[in-house]
Amino acid sequence: MNDPLVSIIMPAYNAEKFIEESINSVINQTFNNWELLIINDGSTDSTESIACKYAATDARVKLINQENKRLGAARNTGILNAKGSWIAFLDADDLWMPDKLKKQLSVAKTEPKAGVIFTDGFTFYDNSIKTALPYGTVTGFFTASAIYKLEYQGNYIPVLSALIKKAHIDNIGLQDESPYVYGCEDWDYWLRLAINGVSFFGMEEKLFYYRRHISNMSNDSNLMALAKATVFIKNFKKELLSNQEIRKINGFINLTICGFIKLGRIKEALFLNNGMYNVSKKAFRKLSSLFISILGSRSYYLTRMVFKVNSF
Repeated sequence: MNDPLVSIIMPAYNAEKFIEESINSVINQTFNNWELLIINDGSTDSTESIACKYAATDARVKLINQENKRLGAARNTGILNAKGSWIAFLDADDLWMPDKLKKQLSVAKTEPKAGVIFTDGFTFYDNSIKTALPYGTVTGFFTASAIYKLEYQGNYIPVLSALIKKAHIDNIGLQDESPYVYGCEDWDYWLRLAINGVSFFGMEEKLFYYRRHISNMSNDSNLMALAKATVFIKNFKKELLSNQEIRKINGFINLTICGFIKLGRIKEALFLNNGMYNVSKKAFRKLSSLFISILGSRSYYLTRMVFKVNSF
């Protein structure tokens, strides 16, 4: 039986510092039947010329240039051009172990019900790979309902580790390009896949290196809180969560809304509060929206009071 084709999608924006290492970690895979789609997302540095150099010497490496549209849109360009039956994501500053794909595809044969196979790995800062620390994720087989509940606790699936059946991606569609989800597009994807009945399998092997540095989106706590809250709201299915889990989600989103009110970021506060109409009591949400719209940042204490009453 022929090996399946794996389409590897690498968004790249001003990635000249690290992209060669990332590309080489793909080229050095012990599994050879892959295509690497490098999506140059409007870079203004030498990212394009570096990618061109690799594309000129290896037919499996393909460069696609587009204007800057940010991460979700870059991944979507890759998905739309992918020819493989499996999809993998690797950002242009992260690294894979040489046997990552080979080991994952081996698991795909022993765990045929799993539509997403992910792994554990390491995290390191800038160029200090010798001092890398364990990433820490979850392992074993997870039904769709189990992974759904787990992902409402936190995002346990590193996007650079995931291998996804293309058929499932075709079923749920492209990643969300909304600015409100920016930085959590992968988290949103896992929940959408789970809602559509996809099972997951987490491998114990540490098969990647996730690079942290000053420009990581995860360093912006307000941006990440907004994206996390948005992901929770848009994928909320009351029937799949316990009352305790719902209260916890409600509490987190309320705190996030109040945080944006305090910062004077009224647009974001209203967006999240209005999104909660289908999650909690609509009358309280309408009242808090009224306060936020009229009083702006001065609504902080009144809104907190409404949320406190709503929690009883």
